[in-house]
Amino acid sequence: MLITASELCRDTHYFFSKHIGSILFISIFVTFVSILINMFIKPNMHIISIMENNKFIDANSLLELINNMNLEEKYELLKYSIFKIVELLISKTLLLGSIITLILTVSDSKKVSIIYSIYSFFASLPSFFILNCMTTFLAQLGFIILIIPGILLTILLSLSPIIFSFQKNGFLDSIRLSIQISWKYIKIIAPSVLLWIFSKFTLTTILSHFCLINKNITFLILNISMNILFSILIIYLFRFYIIFLRS
Repeated sequence: MLITASELCRDTHYFFSKHIGSILFISIFVTFVSILINMFIKPNMHIISIMENNKFIDANSLLELINNMNLEEKYELLKYSIFKIVELLISKTLLLGSIITLILTVSDSKKVSIIYSIYSFFASLPSFFILNCMTTFLAQLGFIILIIPGILLTILLSLSPIIFSFQKNGFLDSIRLSIQISWKYIKIIAPSVLLWIFSKFTLTTILSHFCLINKNITFLILNISMNILFSILIIYLFRFYIIFLRS
C-alpha cells in the first residue's frame, strides 16, 4: 500500500476535527499538571532572574554565565534544571499516553469500557516515561553536537512511542525500528516533525514578545497550544504506522 503525506494529512485532519473536544481537554489537563508541578518546584528567584535577564546567543554565553556563578548558585541552577527536565518529561508522557490511549480506544472495533481505558492509560505511563527519557537523552546529545544531528535524531526517534504502544517488545527494539522505518520513509516523516519544531519555535517567539498579556496567561496559552500541536503530530505518526503495518 502506497503511503502519501496528503492522505495522512487528510486522515489527521479528520480525526482531529472529530475528536477536537477530547484533544483540547487532554491538552488543558496536561497544562494544569505542569502548572501544579511548577508550583512545587519553588525555584531560587535569584537564579531565575539571572536566567531571564540574560539573552543567550550561543552555548558560550551560557557557559560564561555559569562560570561566573558561585558554588551555591551553580547547585541551585542544577537542581532547578533537573526538576524542569523531569517536569517536561512527565508532561510529555501524560500527553503521549493520553492521546495514544484515545486513538486506540476510538480505533478499537469492540466497545471498551472507560475503566479499562483508564487502567491501560495508567499502566502504560511508567514505560512511556522511560522511553521518553531515552529518546530525549539521545536527541539532546544530537543538539549538543550540532543542531542538524539533533533535528535528525528527533525525526528518526519520533515513531518509537507509537511502535512501543503496538508491540511492547522493549525500548531498544522500539528505538531501532523507529530509526529504520523513519529513515526509509524520511520524506513523509521529516516534514511533519520539522513543521512541529518550526511551529513551536514560532509560537514561543511570538508569545514571548507579546507584552500586552499577563505572563501567567501567556504561559497557559503557550502550553495548551504546544500540547495541541504535539497531539496533531502524534495522530499523524500513529496513522502513518497503521498504514505501514497494513502495507
